[in-house]
Amino acid sequence: MIHLQNRMSIINSGIDRTIILLVHKNNTLPIDRRTEGKLPMKKTHIPVIRKTHIKWMALLLCVNVMSMSCMQPPKKSRLQTKDQNHAFVLPEASPFTIGKTVPVPGKLYSIDTSKSGDVVYLAGNLPLIISVPHGGERVPSDIPDRKGFCDGMVINRNNDVKTIELAYDIINAIREKTHGKYPHVIINTLSRTQIDQNRGWGVDCNPITGRGGQAWKDFHEHFIGDVAVPEVLKTNHTGLFIDLHGKPDNYGADIMVGYNLTATDLSNPDSKLNTSAKAYAEKSSIRFLSKKLHAETDFAGLLRGKSSIHENFGSLLQDGMDELNRTHKKKYSVSPRHDLKSPILNLSGGYNIQAFCGVRDDGIDNEYGYTDSRFISGFQLEVCREIRTKNPQIRMEFARKLADAVFIFMSRIGIIERV
Repeated sequence: MIHLQNRMSIINSGIDRTIILLVHKNNTLPIDRRTEGKLPMKKTHIPVIRKTHIKWMALLLCVNVMSMSCMQPPKKSRLQTKDQNHAFVLPEASPFTIGKTVPVPGKLYSIDTSKSGDVVYLAGNLPLIISVPHGGERVPSDIPDRKGFCDGMVINRNNDVKTIELAYDIINAIREKTHGKYPHVIINTLSRTQIDQNRGWGVDCNPITGRGGQAWKDFHEHFIGDVAVPEVLKTNHTGLFIDLHGKPDNYGADIMVGYNLTATDLSNPDSKLNTSAKAYAEKSSIRFLSKKLHAETDFAGLLRGKSSIHENFGSLLQDGMDELNRTHKKKYSVSPRHDLKSPILNLSGGYNIQAFCGVRDDGIDNEYGYTDSRFISGFQLEVCREIRTKNPQIRMEFARKLADAVFIFMSRIGIIERV
């Protein structure tokens, strides 16, 4: 018979409760903290501990007490969303070896020679690439901050809050719509105070060496340029690229679709957009798409036309937002679209759509050698803060409307079968 004469407390971290084992000579009785001293202590109710019980007790404590060394709590994903009702959580990133690793759809990767988690890639099996350059909040000490004033200009160092969480919602909406398929998603987790993943190499005081410089290469050259783009072109020949961003409220439309065209460009009449030696089409992020579809629709029609054959993306998304507006009594709007041909505010987009959508503009000209039959086209998508941050339910519904519009658009421009 074992004589135990001490008293110990054990914390069960899994259910956040303290169990006190009140141990007497030759016996023990478990007592809940809230009722300690109130349970009857009659000896007839107290079991005797024998040597044969020790292994059973150790196993019981191990199962119930998460803080014991014999059981470790499950690891959480580094990128797990903080939203309690979120349906999709990215898995732990696996090492990716350039030139060797064959990406598996639905699996998350980080370059094996870089700091794990700075830039991650969710492998896909759809002709759709989504990049999230400004949603990160990590500020590691070994990457210097970018100065607010660089090369004689003030630079933007603000993060696009909750765009990573929005990307999760979009992934989940697409998986629901496609019975489990994935887009290719590239996410930067570093703060914009240290690196701007929608600017070129060294531009706006972007790091070019060390951990920050490697993160820039991982995002642009490795995961988008060397993996996602070739994977889409290998399996589908054409694809859609969406660069996901956040915009401030009370500035133009709530959702802006940027084609590398300024608000001034978009204020031109259709006739000017369609002529001018095709300069507007050539500088746009739908340059090669407009060439492919020139016999079916003109360039202005792709930007803001309203036809049953090639309805523009902004109008398709507005159709979905109208339903969301009626449900939640909102007035969310999208630009450009067919009924907004007057002068409007619109954000044109930046480096990512220039680099990966084959534009001819600002010293860049078809960086990846696209042809009329083998190309990526796309746009920068700016989403207002209210949709991203105020109500997770609205954000998830927006993601579903976006997924609907994306797949209708891809079917009408010939990237996927018509739906």
